[in-house]
Amino acid sequence: MTIAAEPPRRPHAPPSIAIVGAGAIGSRIAAHLAADGIPAVLVDGWADHVDAMRDRGLTLRKDGRTTTHRVDARHADAPGNDRFDVVLLAVRGDATVATMPLVVRLLQPDGCVVSCQNGINEEAIAAVVGASRTVGCSMIFGARLAAPGVVDALPGEDTLCVGEMAGPAGERVARLQALFARCGTASRTDDLMGYRWRKLALNCMGNPMTLLTGLTAGELHARAEARAVIIAIAAEVLATARAAGFEPEPVLGRPVDAWLHPAAGDDPALHAALRAHGDALGERRFSMWADFMARGRTEVDVLNGFVVARAATLGRAAPLNAGVRDAVHRLERGEAEPGLAALDRLARGLPSPGLPPAA
Repeated sequence: MTIAAEPPRRPHAPPSIAIVGAGAIGSRIAAHLAADGIPAVLVDGWADHVDAMRDRGLTLRKDGRTTTHRVDARHADAPGNDRFDVVLLAVRGDATVATMPLVVRLLQPDGCVVSCQNGINEEAIAAVVGASRTVGCSMIFGARLAAPGVVDALPGEDTLCVGEMAGPAGERVARLQALFARCGTASRTDDLMGYRWRKLALNCMGNPMTLLTGLTAGELHARAEARAVIIAIAAEVLATARAAGFEPEPVLGRPVDAWLHPAAGDDPALHAALRAHGDALGERRFSMWADFMARGRTEVDVLNGFVVARAATLGRAAPLNAGVRDAVHRLERGEAEPGLAALDRLARGLPSPGLPPAA
């Protein structure tokens, strides 16, 4: 496979930045950049939020401190005629395709698009702008919009990892890593898809489960029956990745083969890793819970639903991820409430001990 070289940049010019999607993540990124004097144009379709940022600035509440920053906020239907070197795409994963015409309108001919989203959206972005202009930033970065113009940083780690869709990390990724270091601990990867599939596994394992059960991450991972379900969900994600030709990075420090072993559900090391993960996350409930509380719908179709759809194209099944997807949709339709009954239903769908993952 021939990998296209990174397009040449205009020398000696700081990159111009647009953030498409001024939800919780986009707004928090913008606030951190503004705090360090780095301008970014925020483009969003929520008129009240845009108007509040224009009139009063963007307020960030983090670690008991409140700061307000002047930002350039614009309505999505009238973003202006500027073109940008970097477009950070921070819309929900299920809005990626619909948002790409706006992204193309904003993008310089030699600019790049950075997916700052849950799920694996780089393929959809690359289909429009090309793989050589597509970058991904996978993050653990908690945020919540508290009101128009106000974003809360949620407690917990803030880690961001940047990589190229096509090829190893180069100068462009180094510049983006320095940019994201304003927001937390930033690193880079030479294998974006391996990193993305690892993050997808983590998202599918925990994000919907806190919503379905109503438990915090710490409470969820403390339950042995929940850990057994989580291990089986992870196995389906990782098996699908391998079948698609990707090698995920280790999950929670444990090798992929450990999660795929027929007796993974009884592996003390996996259970210990999950307990430690829950202890570290503590009271967090993840983005799917926040989305559901805010608007009654979630990104489950680009997380667990993505795994189900990709597995189907490969002639495989992912029944537990399908069960999670369907259970979340029942919540969205008002046909169920969060509670431990959802965990019990998923546990009944666990594969029998000693059987390999479904092919």
